Amino acid sequence: MSIKTHQSLLAGVLVAVLSSVVYATSLAAPQLQTNLLSNSGFESTFAADGVGTGWLKWVVSGTPTFKQITSTTDAKRVTEGASAQQLEGANIAYSAGLQQEVNGLTVGKTYKFTVYGHAWASTGDDSTVSTDTINLRIGIAPGSTYAADPNITWSGVYTYTDTYSLMSVEVVATDTVATVFTWAEVSTARKHNDVYWDNAAFVEVGAVTATETTTDSTNETTTQTSQPTQDSSMLVAPTDFPMPTPDDTGQIIYYVQPNDNLVHIATIACGETIECLEKIRTLNPGLTGDIIYPGQKLVIGEAQNTISTNGDVGTDETPEPSDDTTEDVQEADSADSVVEESSEGMEGIEEDVEAIRSTPAPDETGAICVTLYSDLNGNGVLDSGETLVADGTFSLVDLDSGDTVDTYSTDGTSEPYCFSDLATGTYRVVSSAPVGHTPTTRVDWDLTLATGSTANLEFGAQFTGEDLEIATVEPENTPLRPALMGAFGVMLLLSAAGIAGYMVVSRRR
Repeated sequence: MSIKTHQSLLAGVLVAVLSSVVYATSLAAPQLQTNLLSNSGFESTFAADGVGTGWLKWVVSGTPTFKQITSTTDAKRVTEGASAQQLEGANIAYSAGLQQEVNGLTVGKTYKFTVYGHAWASTGDDSTVSTDTINLRIGIAPGSTYAADPNITWSGVYTYTDTYSLMSVEVVATDTVATVFTWAEVSTARKHNDVYWDNAAFVEVGAVTATETTTDSTNETTTQTSQPTQDSSMLVAPTDFPMPTPDDTGQIIYYVQPNDNLVHIATIACGETIECLEKIRTLNPGLTGDIIYPGQKLVIGEAQNTISTNGDVGTDETPEPSDDTTEDVQEADSADSVVEESSEGMEGIEEDVEAIRSTPAPDETGAICVTLYSDLNGNGVLDSGETLVADGTFSLVDLDSGDTVDTYSTDGTSEPYCFSDLATGTYRVVSSAPVGHTPTTRVDWDLTLATGSTANLEFGAQFTGEDLEIATVEPENTPLRPALMGAFGVMLLLSAAGIAGYMVVSRRR
């Protein structure tokens, strides 16, 4: 074989190898995620108030200065590009941050908000070292809203100093619009209380799959690991939802929300029975036990084959009567006679069984824990350093029966207080702040308590300094008012008689 032939074969092999590599790479490349934020890197112009274009500032307390920081001024304060957002506070404490409204979301999809941030908290002038920390976090709320909205889903609190690090929070969209927030809380006045934000992103996420090509041409799929909706050690009661309408295929689809659990979803779909729960599992063969994830698509019913409350799948058709109707009636009469003969002996047993059924087992009960805190900055969030409030009251109402289950008065030291041993059901918690306090959150909360779950509710109240006395006004139509008026008239007559007697005695002298 000639050298020229060898060269041609070698060139062909190289082309084939390169083509397979390019093909495999194209298969493995994930789809690009679209960042829905405007001016996510703070590289555009900054407004007169010192905030990057596309963002808005919010301030609950203090007077921090918003300004642009550039890489030429201090390179370590910028993660990427030429500039970043700075909050500067000299010898002050403050609670403030940024927000931006995002449009074009798909309800039921999961979205992630990330941003790099860090703080410089120092009593000295060495910009490379912090002597303290500043609390940082980020959040997402449905709709166009504000920083004190109690519906904001917040990340954990970060205390990054001197070096940029990533912060992250995820939600399942319940609206086509969302608002993202950055949050900084400085509780101590120091010479330097500065915060820096840069390189933010808001993207759609989920169970994204990436396909890889191996040497034996076998495709393998790896799926991003999602976190379940609830931690079994501390559950938050999910909220009720309207039954979705069937889609084009006749299936009734529900997208899992944060804090959902499979028992609660099954209860709304077809009833609070074991059979119903098993039917939900049957309709979703991909379930692993009862573990579900935010954004997960569940089939909870079908338009043609409806799920009955006893868990059986069937249609609304009435079965045709058979030719053996007479025999069936005779057998039924015979069975009825047997039941009547044995009913007297079964009464006591039935009562015992009913008593057992009406008493929930310990692992079938739940709890609702409540806290009343002093909301110093009025942002509707229990922040670090905020204390408990005494002399407030909580009432727990069973919405199924309308009865008040229990009441509790706060002492300001032992909260949260838990209403325990509660059966599964729908409850309303009503809070009342003490005199001189104004609520900063909603004063009542309706929730459906899931089996074996614990709901934690926090209510805020801000001290106004007004010690108001509540005056009790007696109704006009009560019999007490005429009696008091009559007594008052008698007192006037006696007083008049006394004065007249005193004048007569004085004249005699």
